[in-house]
Amino acid sequence: MQLLALDENFQNLKYIKYINLQWNREYYSIGNFSVQITEDNYSPEMKYIYSQERVEVGVIQKVEIKDTVKGAFIQLEGMFLESILNDKTVFPTYFASGDIGQSVLNMVAKYKEDIPLLKVSDTPTVKSNNATWQETGGSLAKVAYSKLATQEMSCRCRYDYENDNIYFEVWKGKDKTQNQEENSFVVFSSGFKNLKDIRASFDCSNFKNYAIVAGEGEGDERLVAYVDLSKGGYKKKIFIDAKDIRYDREKQTQDEYIKALEQRGLEKLLDYKIINNIEIDVSEGTFKYLRDFDLGDVADVIIDSIGVSMTARIVTVREVFKNNNHTITIELGDKKLTSMQKARLK
Repeated sequence: MQLLALDENFQNLKYIKYINLQWNREYYSIGNFSVQITEDNYSPEMKYIYSQERVEVGVIQKVEIKDTVKGAFIQLEGMFLESILNDKTVFPTYFASGDIGQSVLNMVAKYKEDIPLLKVSDTPTVKSNNATWQETGGSLAKVAYSKLATQEMSCRCRYDYENDNIYFEVWKGKDKTQNQEENSFVVFSSGFKNLKDIRASFDCSNFKNYAIVAGEGEGDERLVAYVDLSKGGYKKKIFIDAKDIRYDREKQTQDEYIKALEQRGLEKLLDYKIINNIEIDVSEGTFKYLRDFDLGDVADVIIDSIGVSMTARIVTVREVFKNNNHTITIELGDKKLTSMQKARLK
């Protein structure tokens, strides 16, 4: 993977000869990178890491120098270009109604202000459900990812190197399962000999399927919405205090306000779902990375040794380039909760 360093104005500086590169791509959040180079390869003018081979652009946010007996080395680390959106805040309050993907595009167009080179796509690549929601004070990228996650969608800042523009886009990975005919299918299984190491995790310890979302008002006058994902089964309930969602009687009806509370409930319940996570080291076999499958795609996973057969979305791709070797690790399904995240939810 060839890397080109760019300055703060996205102008070419130099191609980078690196020792070790880690390129961590995420579907539901901002990815990150880390690259080790020799001191003579470094310039303080380096601000961005670009490659024609990947859609992401790295933003250099941390520079670490190590002087050892083997020489002086520089470690460059940072997040991908979507992180620039978190320089901006959703304020004053943004009221949204309609297609969620389109609402997110409209929100970014409204609050992006003076982000250099950034243009916002007119429409999302796929349609999504309609929803009514509002946001006050959240960071732009964080809000965008959280709204889109309810539709299994994502967003990105794609840098157009030829035209020197950044395009904010809303998108969704492709269905590569065997139950569809639009795309060629992808299966990760021992039968296709494309699995090396398997780490599976199934966690229902924080599961909730029913949200009581309380908005404005006091006592019996408080406006409340209920989100029931139990499908008629046993309800595991959670209370959500949503007083921060304000009822603006000049801009919305009470029904629209209740729908905004319901949307908050749907987003919060994403933190309490059953976690089905499968992490595998992919070996190049029948299916080739970037040609047959990519971040965000939904594929079939069959692990005979533990009796697992499921369809799951590729939510993380971790790539390592070192010693002329390229290794690929993917996570399918849901992101595992850390101990700190679990403690926060309880």
